[in-house]
Amino acid sequence: MSPALKFLVGIVAVAGMTWLNHGPLGNGTALVDGVEARAKQAVSATEVPGINVTLEREPLSRLATLSGNADAFQREGQGEMKGLNDHVRDVEGVSGVRWPDEPDRVAIPLLAETLAWTLAAFLLGVALAWLLWRRKDEGRHP
Repeated sequence: MSPALKFLVGIVAVAGMTWLNHGPLGNGTALVDGVEARAKQAVSATEVPGINVTLEREPLSRLATLSGNADAFQREGQGEMKGLNDHVRDVEGVSGVRWPDEPDRVAIPLLAETLAWTLAAFLLGVALAWLLWRRKDEGRHP
């Protein structure tokens, strides 16, 4: 098997395992559900009534959408006082915050994020393997 074909098989395997973990095994949904629950707790701790937090589901994303009646001060805070956006942004796993009445932010699908990180890890592994275990006589011609 040629090195290029081995490399391609590795990329396809990583992409397939990422998709399997994200979709059919349900880990993507579990991650978004957990992040959303923690974001809802953070908002309820602020005691601002009528604010709802949801994370994108189609496709799965870590972008939090806040809705409800909140003025600019409640949304953004001021100085040392955190606003709703800051409280939700502080939740581990939230990639960003938006309100429906603000210009749309691009929500990067969770699958794309995960695929990018796993492919980067694969490529780093390939590069390290090439650096550490290549033949010492490679590239030398008598």
